[in-house]
Amino acid sequence: MNNVKSAINSVQLLPELLTGPIPREKKQTAENLLRDLEYALKRGEGELSRVPEADKEDPVVVEVTKKLAEFATVRDQLKASLEGGSKASAAADGQFRAFREETRPWARVVGSFRNGPHGTVSELQAGVAELAKLDALCKSKYPGIADDQYLSFQLAIEPGTWCSVASRREEIFKTAVKEGVEKAWKGVLAEIDEARENLAKNEGLIAEDGRPYKALLDRAKTKTTVAGNLKPALAAAGETFDEQKAFKELDEKLDAFAAEIDRLAPTWPFVASFHAPQLEAGASAYFKRIYQGQVLKTGLLVQAASIDKNALGIPTERYRTGAMLSKGKGKWCEYRQWTAHETYSGGGGYAAPTYTIGAMRLQKCP
Repeated sequence: MNNVKSAINSVQLLPELLTGPIPREKKQTAENLLRDLEYALKRGEGELSRVPEADKEDPVVVEVTKKLAEFATVRDQLKASLEGGSKASAAADGQFRAFREETRPWARVVGSFRNGPHGTVSELQAGVAELAKLDALCKSKYPGIADDQYLSFQLAIEPGTWCSVASRREEIFKTAVKEGVEKAWKGVLAEIDEARENLAKNEGLIAEDGRPYKALLDRAKTKTTVAGNLKPALAAAGETFDEQKAFKELDEKLDAFAAEIDRLAPTWPFVASFHAPQLEAGASAYFKRIYQGQVLKTGLLVQAASIDKNALGIPTERYRTGAMLSKGKGKWCEYRQWTAHETYSGGGGYAAPTYTIGAMRLQKCP
């Protein structure tokens, strides 16, 4: 009988497993407990069957009999819970599979909104409209559905997360718009900072078609353009564009950029000391077709022409690079490098030159 008591005492009852269907993550624990109960009952019932009738009232025998009856009840409850858990798991599996198939059309938009969507306001609004349909499906057909560690991994679907994304679509949309506007605005300011910081390193050369220089030339137009792009986006998210704060930042950045140009402009020399009158005249004529202003000075940076050749050593192009100074409306002269390109035409001759003009810098006039 002592061996039976030892078997009984080794069993740890877990009441939380008897209150309903066993969840998948606790199934193994429940099965282990059921195994221990079956073993203790088998040992105990075997021992009790051999107890003489006269000894059945012995306190130890009575205690073991009572404990085995309790174990039998727990065993039956545990079996029912395991069976309920299996049915619940099967039902959950079916529900997850149905959800996965029915919601495939929303996979892309859910993935986008889940990770922080990007795109135009209209593209984001289209995503919101699609997620509204998913939200309606979640609430009508799958209310309360939640992710399941096992099924979500096995079936590669997280219905709880998907439905949560759909229900939070407006919040996600507004956050995405505000973050997008903020990023765009910071990008405008960062470009100006970068142009200022790199001005000396780039020998004062500026990309004339770049936003920083265009903003410097026409601040009012830049502000109108920025407001026209950002205000409607924020309005769609229920926000307003703080023009006073934003344009104060813009003016400060542009003032610093202009100050750096003014600091460096007097330091740049004009070093194009060689000359080829015909090429220089052609470069000046080409300049006048594109830019406004008076050409004050031209020259070549190197005296000899550079010649490109093919693999057979035959010339393909001859080019010479020069520079010019012109005076426009601003207080500084404008320095530009130009290149005359002459394509080889055979027999030692070259075609009439074509011209390209590079970046510009502002510097002192001659």
